[in-house]
Amino acid sequence: MSGIPQVAGEQIDGTIALDRALKATSPTYDGKPFHAVMEIGTTGTPYSGRIEVWWVNKTKYTLKITSPKFSQSKTVNGDLVQEKNEGDYYPRWLENFVLALIDPVPMAKNFRDGTVVIGAQVTQSCLRRDDRPNGITDQTTWGQVCFTGPEPRLSYILTFNDSMEFKDWKKFGDKQIARTYQTDVLDFQPVVGKLVKLEELQQPDGAMFTVSTATPCDQRISTTFVSTLTEESLVEKAPEIQWPTVREGKTDGYMIVYARTDRTGQVRETAKHNSDQPGLESFGMEQALQYKFKPLIVDGVAQQMEMPLVLHFSSHLADPLPILSVEDMKKQMTSCVVGKLPPGTAKGTVVRIRVSVNETGKMTGMGPVGPGKGSDWIAAMAKIRTCQFAPYIVNGKPTYYKGDIELVAP
Repeated sequence: MSGIPQVAGEQIDGTIALDRALKATSPTYDGKPFHAVMEIGTTGTPYSGRIEVWWVNKTKYTLKITSPKFSQSKTVNGDLVQEKNEGDYYPRWLENFVLALIDPVPMAKNFRDGTVVIGAQVTQSCLRRDDRPNGITDQTTWGQVCFTGPEPRLSYILTFNDSMEFKDWKKFGDKQIARTYQTDVLDFQPVVGKLVKLEELQQPDGAMFTVSTATPCDQRISTTFVSTLTEESLVEKAPEIQWPTVREGKTDGYMIVYARTDRTGQVRETAKHNSDQPGLESFGMEQALQYKFKPLIVDGVAQQMEMPLVLHFSSHLADPLPILSVEDMKKQMTSCVVGKLPPGTAKGTVVRIRVSVNETGKMTGMGPVGPGKGSDWIAAMAKIRTCQFAPYIVNGKPTYYKGDIELVAP
């Protein structure tokens, strides 16, 4: 590597950053043959499993995947593929971990524009893309790839259908390979994988990569991303959704749910993406599981599908969230006293911040209320960030609530 980044970092082209990160932190990118084992989640839970790979190159490898509802043994040798599946559906969360090992940035061509800053003190710098037409998301219109350190190392990827965080790097030859991996499922619940074995294959055994009988394409599982237009043309059965009431926010609008089908077109997996009404996203995910599509046929073979499923919701307000006054919020604060803005703020400045607190007293969000400067809001929120709150009781039960906190510059 030519040149040493300064503490402030150096700006480099996105394509160069991607290539350098993959070379530095991916065992399959210009790497030596290896054997790796990853263990995922807690044994026996739905999001758990094991991945084992013997890798020579991208046209010669053997892969074994096990999980509670799906297992796969796959050997690739040139144009020949031998694949045995147990289970009729290959889930996205499991595929995320497989890709993290053998193809960590499969969408790299979508992030070749732009620049990033790298350096010894740079904890994260990202290539971002957001050119969604009318807010509709697909594989190529939205996402980010993030880097850390001077090499740089690949630290995080996020697209509509893939998310993975890479941590705990350890040396492997001339590379630094992550030993901890984290993806998200459902409503952003974390699932962690641990790379428990990574060793060089000194003399790969050719018999391990022998394909005795090639598996026909119609007996293998492939997944295709489809556009909203294609998905809508394939709808076979859509549920009649009776949307529940909401306590705040929009009562009419749209949400986009990540949906993935099996080869029959039945939705088997959903996850949150975005919504005009966050309070209805979990319900929307459940309803999306009831969708059935005509099978997608590619070259005569039925494919799994993944898609941005757009749902229109229509609801109404009921049992609105309590919004507490400044004085009442002082009574709810249990771990800090916030009243003064930090030194340097113009004398007499008043900033009001509205916080959201869940049923256990944990703050879930905050934002400015009324006029003010961005720098003053940031200073105020920094002071509030570590505060804790008491649950708010209504009719004997704790309820989600909001309230205002006021800070003044003396």
